[in-house]
Amino acid sequence: MNTATFGIARVDPAPPDGWDALAVDPPGGHVLQGTAWSAHRAALGWKPHHITFTDGRVASLLTHRQEPLPGFVAYAPRGPIKAGDSVERVAARVIALADWARDAGATVMAVDPELDADPTYEALLADAGFTETEEIQPSRHRLVLRFEPDDTADSVLARVSRTTRQRIRGGEKAGTVVEEDPAGLGLEAFGELVGAAAERRHFTFSAEQGFVRWWRAVLADERARFWVARHDGRLVGGLIAYRQGGHLATAFSADRADLRPELPGTMHLLRWHAIRAALEAGYPSIDLGGVDVRGARHKPEKGEPTYGLWEHKASFGAEWVRSAPAHEQIFRPLVYRAGLAARRVRRVLRRRPGS
Repeated sequence: MNTATFGIARVDPAPPDGWDALAVDPPGGHVLQGTAWSAHRAALGWKPHHITFTDGRVASLLTHRQEPLPGFVAYAPRGPIKAGDSVERVAARVIALADWARDAGATVMAVDPELDADPTYEALLADAGFTETEEIQPSRHRLVLRFEPDDTADSVLARVSRTTRQRIRGGEKAGTVVEEDPAGLGLEAFGELVGAAAERRHFTFSAEQGFVRWWRAVLADERARFWVARHDGRLVGGLIAYRQGGHLATAFSADRADLRPELPGTMHLLRWHAIRAALEAGYPSIDLGGVDVRGARHKPEKGEPTYGLWEHKASFGAEWVRSAPAHEQIFRPLVYRAGLAARRVRRVLRRRPGS
């Protein structure tokens, strides 16, 4: 398409009516493009911009100043969404966002829409001055379990690997009970489990990012579902899935790793409950999330740290879906490099004893 005839129609500080129906619900939609995430990030110092393109599609762009440096950084988290359109159209939206951000004084802009890998998209962004960058979110690629039109819980379970079926039943026999927790009563304890999992899998998860507050907000917005696994009254695992893009998508999951020999099958049981919920809701699929990590953006191989997690998710019948990488465009290189240096200094200072 001719990007010269495409652009931005309006930019609003507050989300226009019906925003989530345009940014979260369509194919490729994501809660990180929604109103709840914008409000959450605004409370942490980011400034949301709700952008409407000339074709009627939308994108949420977050900006943050790095004083005393001039300008600001800009990020479209999991956006702009595809919404069932061509990758050429998505690339045109990315380029329009970059034009607006540059003119508004941005130092750098990053985007990471949830798109299947596509060389045309890559080429269009490269021609526009974008370069691939490390993922902002924990994973890039996804494992997706698709349902057949006439599927039942029994037919889906029949396609699950024998070992996984045994683990699901083993978890039930061990007395582990999975229940939905819409009020989020178990979120604090679940946050501790996710923090421990983050250390094992080498992705960022910290109290400063306000994850528990975010989980409460997205549950209250009814854009997420939360299941907990309990054994003898203690929380031994949990799973949060977002309602977005016309399906459920696992966002966070973790269990008590130290109890796996005693209570095998906890995560298998949790994931099976989420799969059944997606099927019962009439969704065509459930996204079981990614398993790739920083420095290893590929399907894990035997011996790699996340190979076991890949085996676990694939055992439910999920297929590996290669996704497009995150991209950035740097508008003010000197300021950008100064900002990176300042962040490195802050990280060193935070690591010092007593800091």
